Amino acid sequence: MLTDTQALAQTPLFRGVSETALQVAREAFVARSYPAGKLIFEAGDLGAALYVVQSGKVRIYRTYFDGRERMFAYLGPGEVFGEMSLLDDQPRSASAEVVEDAVLLVLYQDGYWSLVRRYPEILHNLAVILAKRLREADLELEVLSFEEARGRVAYALIKLSRQLYNGGNKLRLTHMELAQLSGTSRETVTRVLHALRDEELVKLGSGSVELLDPTGLEEVMLGLR
Repeated sequence: MLTDTQALAQTPLFRGVSETALQVAREAFVARSYPAGKLIFEAGDLGAALYVVQSGKVRIYRTYFDGRERMFAYLGPGEVFGEMSLLDDQPRSASAEVVEDAVLLVLYQDGYWSLVRRYPEILHNLAVILAKRLREADLELEVLSFEEARGRVAYALIKLSRQLYNGGNKLRLTHMELAQLSGTSRETVTRVLHALRDEELVKLGSGSVELLDPTGLEEVMLGLR
C-alpha cells in the first residue's frame, strides 16, 4: 500500500510541487478508512471536501429516477475525486462508493484554500485536472453516442487501464463492471470480448482482461477497424 505521502505525490494535484509543499499538504489531509460497500457521498449531497485514494478502489456513478445507473469511473491509488464541490459550493453531481476496502485522504475546503494561498501551483494543477476530465467527457460522449458496442467496450478497457493501472495492461474486473462503464449489457460485453480475443487484441482470464494491443483497441474505439 502507498504511504499517505506517496499517494499525494502520485496524484496530479501535486505534480511539480516541492517536497516541503507536499509535507505541508500532508498535514492538511485527514486519513479515513472505508469498508467495501460504504457510500462516501451521494449525488445531491452538499460537499466541501476532495478525496485522494491511498488504497482500495472507488466507483463514481449516478442513479437516475427510473433506477438506471450510469458508471463514470473506477478509481485506484493516487486518483483524486470530489474536487468540483470545493470550487463552486454546489451539490455533488455523482455518487461515490467504495468497491474494495479503502483508505482515503480527505482535504476540506478551509485546508484547500490555505494550501493554494501558499502554493498557487496546486490551483493550476486542479485546473489541469478539470480540463483533462472535460476532454475525456467530450471523447466519451462521442464514443458512447455514435460508436457500436465494440467501440464502447474498447473505450472502457482503455479508460480502466489509464485510471486504475497507470497504463498497465492486465485489468482485474468483472463483465458486469465493464458493461456498466461501457453502457452495454453483460451479454454484449461477453460477446465483444470474445471477438476481441479472436482478433488477438485481448487475452481473457478468470476475472481479468489483458490488453495485448492497446493501439489496436484505440483503433476499434475510433471505428478504424
